[in-house]
Amino acid sequence: MKLYLVQHAEAISKDIDPERPLSKKGAADAAEMAAFLHSGDVMVDEVIHSGKARAKETANILSKAVWLGQAAIEVEGLKPNDSTDHLFHAATTAGGDIMAVGHLPFMEKMVSRCLTGKEDGMSVGFEPGTVVCLERTNDDNQGGWQLNWMQRPSMVSGV
Repeated sequence: MKLYLVQHAEAISKDIDPERPLSKKGAADAAEMAAFLHSGDVMVDEVIHSGKARAKETANILSKAVWLGQAAIEVEGLKPNDSTDHLFHAATTAGGDIMAVGHLPFMEKMVSRCLTGKEDGMSVGFEPGTVVCLERTNDDNQGGWQLNWMQRPSMVSGV
């Protein structure tokens, strides 16, 4: 089982729009990341997001490439300061691959929890639009995760 953790792509300032949709650069970065994932044959069984505009837009752009074009699903528990409990439980019991699109610091805490067992066990260098691929290495409910790869938009420009 693979878990793809995605920080939403670049959003516009809340001074311009309090809903903070993606900026033009953010939408372009998400589209380039989608092309990168598609070229790597990444496919998932579900794409979920926090419901915030920037996460929903990022998730739907990526979903077209990795989930047969289906619209991503809004779920609770992916907002910036939420506990990782809900997603961690879902990921350890899931029967397929999941892509979750959310925010910092949640995504950093989730990577840390999967790899160290603690939300503050390590730091990860996210930038807007980053994708981290984790994979379960055993079937017990304690986790047993490894880091497969991490990709930032700045590294896939022009794919």
